[in-house]
Amino acid sequence: MSKRSEASDPLDWDNLGFHFRKTDTIYRAFGRLGGDPVWDAGEFLPFGPVAVSPAAAFFSYGLGIFEGQKAHRTADGRILLFRIRDNARRFQESARRLLMAPFPEESFVAVAETIVRENSRFVPPYGKGSLYLRPVQHAVESKLGIGPASEYWVLMFGVPVGSYFRAVDGARLKVLEQGRVAPGGTGSAKAIGNYAGGIAVSQPWKERGFDDVLYLDARHVRFVTETSGSNVFVKLRSGGTVTPPLDDQILAGITRDSAIRLLREVLGETIDERPLPIEEVLDDGEEIFCTGTAWTVLHVKELDYRGKVFPFPATRVQQALLDEIRGIQRGERDDRFGWVTEVRA
Repeated sequence: MSKRSEASDPLDWDNLGFHFRKTDTIYRAFGRLGGDPVWDAGEFLPFGPVAVSPAAAFFSYGLGIFEGQKAHRTADGRILLFRIRDNARRFQESARRLLMAPFPEESFVAVAETIVRENSRFVPPYGKGSLYLRPVQHAVESKLGIGPASEYWVLMFGVPVGSYFRAVDGARLKVLEQGRVAPGGTGSAKAIGNYAGGIAVSQPWKERGFDDVLYLDARHVRFVTETSGSNVFVKLRSGGTVTPPLDDQILAGITRDSAIRLLREVLGETIDERPLPIEEVLDDGEEIFCTGTAWTVLHVKELDYRGKVFPFPATRVQQALLDEIRGIQRGERDDRFGWVTEVRA
């Protein structure tokens, strides 16, 4: 199918971190709106550069989306993908938001399985990390005027990764009194432009020792929304756990959905999806954690709001949830929801 790349240096499985590493195989498909079929069969290629017109619409106008999902190795050596079909469906929804042709769900799943299989030597040993898959869809039509594009690429590759954060005792977040995305914008899609604009916002705070920033909503500048790349949950002293409801400023996180279902149906916890004022978090919050493909379920040990530090040392719910999700991803817990797909040789 594809030739092995030159990425043959032995990996230090104990110190992977969350960094790019060249692997063996990538996938590329071409799509044209109005074509019959819209998408070609695509091809698997050795990992390397791809050529695209400098006038491609995604360069100028940001007409691009992406996904992220993980493959884990089990204790007995099998490889499992977690909720891959849900990633495929969200990939389609993001494409529709940018008026791009959705990539077929069955093709997405089959390509993901093949990418994992072709790069299986990069799947870390059990408990040492995961193979992080990155599908992207870009409008590659040469274009000068603003408007929908009709030609696209879908690319997919995988990279071995460890923990997203170095901190093992929890994250420090700076609360910002501003929105992550504009009201009515693309906040509910995994669009590339959502993330580019936030780099200059979060980086100064990371340089001051914070792990990330926590945004309030753009309409009222009062309600908690997301960090740069994760959903937020707060366990209240008065009872129950709350997470902000999905809207045009919040991405429908797949780990978020996993957390809600596990809290309700497995852990027996009360979970509400409702607006969450920052005042309520600071006055009544007992425990905070964030969810995401890269973050998994991460404890937040403190918030800094208007220069005052608020500690959140409790971890009971977060740890129970992390154990459940990791257990399912690694084949150690009952997959009662049918979330894992085994990648067979």
